Amino acid sequence: MAAVAQQGEQSFFPISEISTYHAKWVIRARVTMKGLQRSFSGRDGKSGQVFNVQLLDESGSEISASFFGAVAEMYFPKIEQGKCYTLTGGSVRIANRQYNRCNHRYEIVFDRNAQVEEVADIAMIETVKYTFTDLHAVGNKTMPFSADLCCVITSVKPVVSFTSKDGKDLTKREITVADDTSTSISIALWGERAKQEDKIFEGNPVICLKGVLVREFNGGRNGSLMEAGAMDMTPKFPEAERVRAWWSKSGASANLTNISSALSSNREGLMDLKTLSEKTLPCACDLCGVVVSFRPIFSFTSKEGKELVKREITIADHSALSMSVTVWGDRAKQDDKLFEGNPVLLMQGVLVKEWNGGRSGSLLEAGSLTFKPETPEGQKVQQWWSAGGSSQSIGQLSQEGGGGTRGPAANAKPATIAEMRQASETVGAEVQVFNVPCRLALVQTTKKGEMQPLYYLACQEPRAGTTLLCNKRVSEDGFCAACNRLGKNAPRLNLRCRFSDFADSAWLTTFHEPAQGLLKTTAEEIRALETGGGGRDAVEAILRQKYFMEPLQVTVRAKMDSYNGEQKTNITCVDAQPLQRGPHGRAMLKNIREMIGMLPDSGLMGGA
Repeated sequence: MAAVAQQGEQSFFPISEISTYHAKWVIRARVTMKGLQRSFSGRDGKSGQVFNVQLLDESGSEISASFFGAVAEMYFPKIEQGKCYTLTGGSVRIANRQYNRCNHRYEIVFDRNAQVEEVADIAMIETVKYTFTDLHAVGNKTMPFSADLCCVITSVKPVVSFTSKDGKDLTKREITVADDTSTSISIALWGERAKQEDKIFEGNPVICLKGVLVREFNGGRNGSLMEAGAMDMTPKFPEAERVRAWWSKSGASANLTNISSALSSNREGLMDLKTLSEKTLPCACDLCGVVVSFRPIFSFTSKEGKELVKREITIADHSALSMSVTVWGDRAKQDDKLFEGNPVLLMQGVLVKEWNGGRSGSLLEAGSLTFKPETPEGQKVQQWWSAGGSSQSIGQLSQEGGGGTRGPAANAKPATIAEMRQASETVGAEVQVFNVPCRLALVQTTKKGEMQPLYYLACQEPRAGTTLLCNKRVSEDGFCAACNRLGKNAPRLNLRCRFSDFADSAWLTTFHEPAQGLLKTTAEEIRALETGGGGRDAVEAILRQKYFMEPLQVTVRAKMDSYNGEQKTNITCVDAQPLQRGPHGRAMLKNIREMIGMLPDSGLMGGA
């Protein structure tokens, strides 16, 4: 029988003993972290609310808990980070390591039976529980993940304010920290933490950070302190004293390995495009190839207000494959004549990532670009091109066009809805793409009794220096914050669609191009119907005619995103085409034959 902590007549179950073998318990704990309240859609299509907390008790054990549905709405405004509560009525399950950042084997789910009561502060319970990871280990873990860090601040950047693509005003500050493994990393601080006076960060103070989300960025590893995390600028832990002593003795003059740079230990060296095609993305490498095409330079303003210049080139090598690589700044501004005549290039420090279902590269600022390199690899590529490579059929690693509107991605995996859902739950740093045969079952037109918009007005002015349209959301009066002007706009569909196959269904966000393909209707026609005499009823009548009418092959993209510091799998429909019945039928027949072949007496089928 597990021991319990007692206070007067009340007994409390220690968090360290929480497991699936104990059904009834009451715990008394401090909320050390509280996440944001988020919306979700269940398998029945109904939406609800959820938020997460981390609970720490006198035993020093910490466990993650989630509040769902009505209790999430009830307790979110009542539960405050840093306060103590008694909690009971939750169910226990094995911790999902994809989202759970606690070391506890289990996690708690609170639903309609939850009971939470605030109690007086318990001095014996720590305010924050740190589980530190050194930066050398951070450089070797699978991303994305969350970690607690104890480091010294080696450099700090000024506060930067900008507007996000969602229209939110954000403030951030980047700091670089290092520890006694002689490793450093860049960390982004947000909001009020970023706005603190510069002098607080000066003088190489030791800092402890709880809840740093570490993700890939430009081929390196960067951290972001989550909103629900904690920051201590005057730590008194033994780890802090150790880091402080290291910095004073030798750290200040040490040669640090910066894991936020793609050109550190995670760079994979020179490789051909065939080898690159089999690498797990993202990765950083060196490439040598011949320029088979290039585009003019163009300038644009980033979402943070920076003026940028880029040029896209396509290179090929002796593996008879090609890939698009973007070069930036002064390298992009070089005269077109340098790229003409199919010169051989050596590019050192290329970050390769998934893009539109293919692979594309970007030459990093810390990399290098050499024309006509006098190296064995450069000579090999030149000889291949001169000896017939220029007339050879060359495969493409990069996909042209945007948003997957030119058909299913080449690397998409065939899957049922259930298989797609299961695989999406374990998606990591690399994007997963699936081809799912199904039918359109429903388009969400209302939410919580209120009419759900089916489109938004998007800016139709060209981006600076390009012929591509802006397509950012504009205000009701037509003003585009990205372009900073009033201009032309047009409706773009943004639907929440439910797709069904023979056994399951799923709600997927479906943007403009695939949505128009699904409905066989343009966004302009939808707006005309809705603003006409028939109103929303006319639109819904058109939608009902599309339900279950046509078998589709839907291309689904699953990737890990971060929303306000919280990890979340983003699953969207990026393409929808009529199902090709012939190939699909042959694939089904092949599966049937394989299943028959696995029967104990497969000779029952067919025969003389």
